[in-house]
Order: sequence, then structure tokens, then C-alpha cells
Amino acid sequence: MKTIIKGAIAILIILGAVKTFQEHDVAAETKHYYQQFKDGEILQNIENVNFDSFKNISVDDFIPADFF
Repeated sequence: MKTIIKGAIAILIILGAVKTFQEHDVAAETKHYYQQFKDGEILQNIENVNFDSFKNISVDDFIPADFF
């Protein structure tokens, strides 16, 4: 029984990883960030982060489904 549960959990983790890579174009994102780094724009993007939007985050509003 433990083996079946471990197998099911492993399959869910693998399917989640596959879904993540299917939804995101990793190659295009890598090229984009590499180009920004090459052009020196990456530092400008880091400096312009607006932290004011993080002030009103309430941990009570999070549900586990937000992270899957």
C-alpha cells in the first residue's frame, strides 16, 4: 500500500513538472533574460521593482491551490 501511495505521489510530481515546462517557453525566456543581461538592462529592471504592492499581502488569504 505504501508503494502505491509513493508511486502516485511521484507521478503527480512528475506530471506537475512536465506541465510547468509545457506552459512556459523556457528557451525564449532564457534568450530574453540573456539579452537583457548582455544589454545591461537587467540591473535597471531590478532597481525599478515596486515593493509597495507587497505591503498588503495577507498570509491568511493564501490557499494551497495557489501554489500548484
